[in-house]
Amino acid sequence: MAAALSMSAHTAFAADSADAIVPPLPPLPASFDAQAVDPPIVATSDAQPAKPAAEQAETEKTETAEALEGPPVPLPKLERLSDASQSDDDGKPITLDLKNADLSAALHAFARFTGLNIVASEKVRGQVSMNLVAVPWRRAFDTFLEVHGLAMERHGNVIWVAPLAELAAREKLRFEAHARAADLEPLASRTFVLRYSRAEELRKMLSGSGSQRVLSKRGSAISDARTNLLFITDLDARVRQIAELVALIDKPTPQVMIEAKIVEGEAGLSRNLGVKLGIAAQNDPATGFAGGADGVVYDLSAGPINGFDAATAGLTLFVAQATRLLNVQLSALEAQGRGQIVSRPRVVTADRVKSIVEQGMEVPYQAKVGNGMSGVQFRRATLKLEVEPQITPHGHVILDLDITKDSVGEQTANGPAIHTKHIQTRVEVENGGTVAIGGIYSDDEHEDTTGVPGLSKLPLIGWLFRNDARRSSKSELVILITPHVIASSG
Repeated sequence: MAAALSMSAHTAFAADSADAIVPPLPPLPASFDAQAVDPPIVATSDAQPAKPAAEQAETEKTETAEALEGPPVPLPKLERLSDASQSDDDGKPITLDLKNADLSAALHAFARFTGLNIVASEKVRGQVSMNLVAVPWRRAFDTFLEVHGLAMERHGNVIWVAPLAELAAREKLRFEAHARAADLEPLASRTFVLRYSRAEELRKMLSGSGSQRVLSKRGSAISDARTNLLFITDLDARVRQIAELVALIDKPTPQVMIEAKIVEGEAGLSRNLGVKLGIAAQNDPATGFAGGADGVVYDLSAGPINGFDAATAGLTLFVAQATRLLNVQLSALEAQGRGQIVSRPRVVTADRVKSIVEQGMEVPYQAKVGNGMSGVQFRRATLKLEVEPQITPHGHVILDLDITKDSVGEQTANGPAIHTKHIQTRVEVENGGTVAIGGIYSDDEHEDTTGVPGLSKLPLIGWLFRNDARRSSKSELVILITPHVIASSG
């Protein structure tokens, strides 16, 4: 087989010599209505003569792409024969033994073996020596092109082979033709009725600058805030692309109901909640978490490091089944007088939209307002809760939590001091689960005086008729946050 192919290649090449008349190249499309030319299939080469020309052609193509408006539909990517889908005959092996044969003779051998029509450019000249034994013809042909700095362009069963620089220049001309055709193509208009997205925000996104711009240089977008309509005028192909983009964006946003319970009780309330539920804390060296043996609760409180005490605030995660038991336990604590729910705010927010709940008071204080004058200003002493939910693909909720607890402290010359406790964290919890944030303690000291009216104020002996007592109490504030994903009706 090898000998037959080799001999036929030399004897049958008389009509395909370098001086033969090469058929003209297929014409470039004048507009998008003309039949598009198949993408060129380029094989890179290490040959020194072809490399500078290829780089120069690529540079010219890049400069032209920046100066011209690109086509509404991108040109197809370059492919190689070995990357194309193979039929039954495409992968059959070829055996060739050529020594100092013309390049055109080798192409003729490939043409006879594959049954394809191979047309060589008049610039394809030189000699080749190759010995192939049972190599898939696609891979052999690509290797042949790479070694000799050639590239190919396929049109059905016709393959045109030329130097890489020549094909790059042809590709540059094709790109310019597509770009100029886009400048002459009539514009199309379309009105989009947006249901969920804001028309003005979508208009800004489409009309961005530089690489962020979706519209072509001839395109425009107009939004109407009252009717939430978006008007697009652009090339027909670009309008179709924008329609697909709008269909992906204009969808209902999932909603999340954030339920918070602010519980105030005796010290150690956050730890007792887990114990009362029958969940013994156990350290898991594999995960680094301390949690119940049945995986119902995870205690994320920080521990001491290098002899330094950790922060007092800590996190505990309750799964959905423990949340129901947690509500029962809170009701029992209220009945026993050991704790009470001082606030139960609820807020519904969209996915990845921050919600803020703030509760407290504004404390007045004297401050200089200018020109030696003093006035009354206010400082906030509030419990502020900022939550931004994010729904994960598997139905869990990631919560970005920012909690600030301010309290009025001692009096100073400039007014009352404000004590602040701040927690900022990010945690993932399942739908209906609960995040318990504890460790926010407050110490209260009270002086109580009781006595017999009149007698308790007598000098020297009044102390016999009154009782002075100093009481101190320590309480803990626990914040329970439970996200609920609201099922979409659309």
